[in-house]
Amino acid sequence: MSAASSTALAGSAGRHSLAAGVLCGLAVALIWSSWSVATRFAVTTTLGPHDVTFLRFGVSALLLWPILARKGLGLAQIGIVRLLVMVLGAGVPFMMLGSVGMRFAPASHVATLMIGTMPIWVAVLSGVLFGEKFSRQQLGGMAVVLAGVLCIGGYALLANRAAGEWRGDLLFLLAGLCFASFTIAQRRSGISPWHATALVNVCSAVLFAPIYFFWFTPNIFTAPPASVGFQVVAQGILVAILGMYFYTEAVRRLGAPRAAIFGALAPALAALIGALFLKEIPAALTLAGIALVMGGVALVVTGARAKPR
Repeated sequence: MSAASSTALAGSAGRHSLAAGVLCGLAVALIWSSWSVATRFAVTTTLGPHDVTFLRFGVSALLLWPILARKGLGLAQIGIVRLLVMVLGAGVPFMMLGSVGMRFAPASHVATLMIGTMPIWVAVLSGVLFGEKFSRQQLGGMAVVLAGVLCIGGYALLANRAAGEWRGDLLFLLAGLCFASFTIAQRRSGISPWHATALVNVCSAVLFAPIYFFWFTPNIFTAPPASVGFQVVAQGILVAILGMYFYTEAVRRLGAPRAAIFGALAPALAALIGALFLKEIPAALTLAGIALVMGGVALVVTGARAKPR
């Protein structure tokens, strides 16, 4: 084979990998935004936050336990503190904070303040805990995100105080901080994303199942079967498994910074899907806040300092 043919094949493979990575990134944004709308619908109709939390971890644990059975807890490698941070950060506390918040605030808020700010929380925790330095672009992006959060939270607190949206916004920010803690711990654990996903979901299901059945009132037996089935797919399959698969593929094909940009699309998609299916029309100030958060996240994830070789 000639050198020209080899170069052409390599270029074609590169373009194919890039296109596949972009499609995976778009799938992640669509899954995350659809999940926020589906969960908002569930907790404001027939199911409660505890129900969607149980479905999220119960269903995914049934599908992912073979991975954990094969790889084990990995406690010697991970360490007890890091294991607790991972299980709590992406497990029941994270899901309960987000789903309870969705009882107060619309889907566009959860996609912006929880999903959209996760990269910001990761950057802040990296700086505080490990001394990571930020470029001017990243610092500027954080300031833009803060301005967006103030737009959304300010409107919820001042113009829509009676609806209690500010409570949901606060819970979304805390949930984003929880998941950012998981992200930091998972990166430093040395285990694969799939191993970490199985670990979090199975451990969360084991811990939460007795609490769900003996402490809460399960609604999954009285809610319409169609509603429960829809949440089984949305919670336990789409976001917990397919979302992770597409995200890891996007990172592998595009690199972490470019893959993270697609997460910034989730707020806009959630606002659009929420308007179409839930009739939740964001106010002008909220839309401005969503745009600012999306732009700020893009600045942060693309402005990382190059690591010395």
